[in-house]
Amino acid sequence: MYRVAGLVALLALYIQAIEFEEGDNINVPSTLYIKVGANATIGLPVSANYRREIRTCTTTCNYDEQLYRVCNGKNKKTCGYWESVKTKKKVASGKTTYNKNKKSLIIRNMKESDFGKYMTGNKKKSRYVEQLVSFGK
Repeated sequence: MYRVAGLVALLALYIQAIEFEEGDNINVPSTLYIKVGANATIGLPVSANYRREIRTCTTTCNYDEQLYRVCNGKNKKTCGYWESVKTKKKVASGKTTYNKNKKSLIIRNMKESDFGKYMTGNKKKSRYVEQLVSFGK
């Protein structure tokens, strides 16, 4: 039991170490581990929009930058969904909202395509959201 937990912890640290980019502060606990289908609460400061970088790997790994605009009453047609910056098309995602009281981006029913690096619109603050993998019961 303890051996498996230790291996999972080492694997998590290894994955986290690989994903840090230049300029990221590795002394700040900035990674959240969430199960597919669970709700994610991602603590980020208030912003008019948010960005995320999603990694997709089939034969090669590619990054897709996506944009989310928070609804404010004036932007009903362009808010409340994730949009690919490159293609300007909507991207399938769990239902996303921003909770001002918790100062958190909330994603309900996380999909496999929701894991990646989440940032404020100006990219100054970020958090990684990785898929939690469990072995056994």
